Amino acid sequence: MYRVVSVSVGLVALALPAAAADVRVRNTPAPAAVFVAPPTNWSGFYLGGHIGWGNSSFDDNGSVDGFLGGLQAGYNYQINQLVFGAEGEISWTGMGQNAAVGVVNSTDIDFIATLTGRLGYAFGNALVYGKLGIAFLDWSSNVAVSGPTRVVSTGNTDTGWVIGAGLEYAFTPNWSAKIEYNFMSFELDRTAFANSTFDRDLDVHVFKVGVNYRFGWPATTAVRRY
Repeated sequence: MYRVVSVSVGLVALALPAAAADVRVRNTPAPAAVFVAPPTNWSGFYLGGHIGWGNSSFDDNGSVDGFLGGLQAGYNYQINQLVFGAEGEISWTGMGQNAAVGVVNSTDIDFIATLTGRLGYAFGNALVYGKLGIAFLDWSSNVAVSGPTRVVSTGNTDTGWVIGAGLEYAFTPNWSAKIEYNFMSFELDRTAFANSTFDRDLDVHVFKVGVNYRFGWPATTAVRRY
């Protein structure tokens, strides 16, 4: 009888810690769920604006620079981390030059427009991209010539090419900000002043910042993590 009681007491003593541990485990609250927003989905249409600074140089050593600002619109399509897109952009400029070397002359760039394809790589809420396409430039020049003194005006809208790169960051589900650099090259049509004609090549460097609003963006779904 004594042995039976001793064995029973021993079994109870061994079971108590395990039961207590089981109670502690069952009473421990489950870890709280943390909701993490997924990376930005760049697919969709967007519209935005930009401001910047442009500097250009002619092959006859003239240069034109100044501020610019305008609008852009485009469409992106994302596959995994690759983002394909197309964008149209127009910038009205204050880029101009006045010089007095023998004759008084002025050159102004009225607007620059581009139509490009884009290829980017997305990580988190950021997008690094490059762009390549065609560019359009509207310019005008005035030259005062003597014998008799008169002002001769010329200008045109010419076509060239553009290459660029930028970084865009989505700071809300629909809004993003960007910084961008573009290089453009134009071969201006034959220009006539008085009794002489000549061709001019023009290279343009543009640095700009801008914002975009993305329309109909897919609603972001939070990811639950423990």
